[in-house]
Amino acid sequence: MPASEAQIVPLYTGEPEIVAPVAASKFKGDLATSVWLPNEAVAWAWAQYVKDTAVADTTPPPAPANLQVNGNELTWEAEADLESGLAGFIIERDGQFLANLPAEGKNPFGRVIFQNLQYSDTPPQPLVQMRFTDSSAEAGKTHQYRVIAVNTVGLKSK
Repeated sequence: MPASEAQIVPLYTGEPEIVAPVAASKFKGDLATSVWLPNEAVAWAWAQYVKDTAVADTTPPPAPANLQVNGNELTWEAEADLESGLAGFIIERDGQFLANLPAEGKNPFGRVIFQNLQYSDTPPQPLVQMRFTDSSAEAGKTHQYRVIAVNTVGLKSK
């Protein structure tokens, strides 16, 4: 990574204000109690995250792909939302809301995340599957389904 863009952010101490990142070449503080980050954008996101996990995100998550319907079971694939993470999915049947997955998210460490978290950023195993069973579908009737990704700030995929 280019060192010329590096930023230093002091460790968060619980102060209500975010400490502004400083160019590494101009930093005068204690490096042993600071965090090195590759550029200003990442440094600001890091400073916000360690304060309250509420990183700003103005872009919707990528749309799920490869939706497969086998009987009344749906499976799909989804890419990560790198800015704020995926909170879950909205399942629609025939253009109408059917369910949220997960029905109720849990995360004792910040925003609700689809895969949940341990104390670190590692999801618990086994990973939550991108799978939904439509138990209220009428037998023998053909339905159209759509899966919408929702990130942790509430933005929905296309």
